[in-house]
Order: sequence, then C-alpha cells, then structure tokens
Amino acid sequence: MMTREPPAAPREPLGPSRQEQDERATFRALYERTSPRIAAYLRRVTGSPDWSEDLLQDTYVRYLNARRPEMDERQTVSYLFRIATNLVYDGWRSMRREREWEEAAPAESAAPEPVGLRRDVEEALAKLSARERALVWLAYVEGYAHKDIARVLGVKDTSVRVLLFRARRKLAGILDEAGLTPEVLG
Repeated sequence: MMTREPPAAPREPLGPSRQEQDERATFRALYERTSPRIAAYLRRVTGSPDWSEDLLQDTYVRYLNARRPEMDERQTVSYLFRIATNLVYDGWRSMRREREWEEAAPAESAAPEPVGLRRDVEEALAKLSARERALVWLAYVEGYAHKDIARVLGVKDTSVRVLLFRARRKLAGILDEAGLTPEVLG
C-alpha cells in the first residue's frame, strides 16, 4: 500500500511582488520630485511649519487612496496642489473662525528661509489672507495659468484674474507702506 503525502501548505509570499515594488518606486520618485514644491506651498499658505508637515503627509495619503484617471506630470502636480488646498480649507473649517487659527499659528517660521525671499517681503506676504497668499504663490512661484489656479483653489476661471489683481494690489500697498518700492526690492 502506497501512502499518500499530505498536500503541501501554500507558500507564504516572500515579499512584495514585482508590480508592488514598481508601484512603490514610481510613487517614491513622484514624491521626491513634487514634495518640496507642495511643502513650500503649504508652509507659505498656512504659516505653520508643523501643520504644513502634517498636511503634506495627508496630501500624499489622499493621493494614494484616490481613484484617479491617467494624468501627465503637470496634471498630477495640479491634483496634489488641489488636495493640499482642500486639506487647508478643511482644517480652517474645523476651527470656528480663521482669526482663531491665525492667533494660534506661530508668528515666526522655524523652517529655513526660502531662497530669494527677503524677510520683509515674507512679512508682507504674511499680512495677506490665506487665499491671497495661495493665489500669489501659485501664480508667481509655481507659474500656474489662471485656469490651473482656478482648479487648485476651487474657484471659477473668470474669478482668478480679479482675485489675483486684488491680491497683487493689496501686496503692493503693504510693501509701499513698509517703504519697499520696486527700486528697493530690485
């Protein structure tokens, strides 16, 4: 009589599959390319290095968990800015008023100073509302077109031009009051 061997136990996977490894590498590369820009944007808009770090992490978690269509690099970056902006707005909504948030936010940033921005200009930017700072940042630092800014901030395309004009005018007034004319800044 021949004895039959019991069936072999299923093998445990030894590690992530090749596809999972490729997906992780792709995400890691995307994060390395995009996170410095998103982090700088969040620091500038929130004025809080600690909160911006939390929002940065949440931005990429939401990105990974979202069902998203195929996107090119520019669309992906815009999508990340949109997620980050929505997280900022959600955070502000959870607090009773934006003013309470501003009082709770630290006055000075512990993050290294961004290259090319002088302290007096940073102080002027801090006097703008969060939306105005976001508009200025996306237009002049990121170089976004009005339609892209509208998509990121969740406003109508036609509103961006007016909102950006007002933000620039307000910033110019703040800089002028501080004696920072174009000749001084140049």
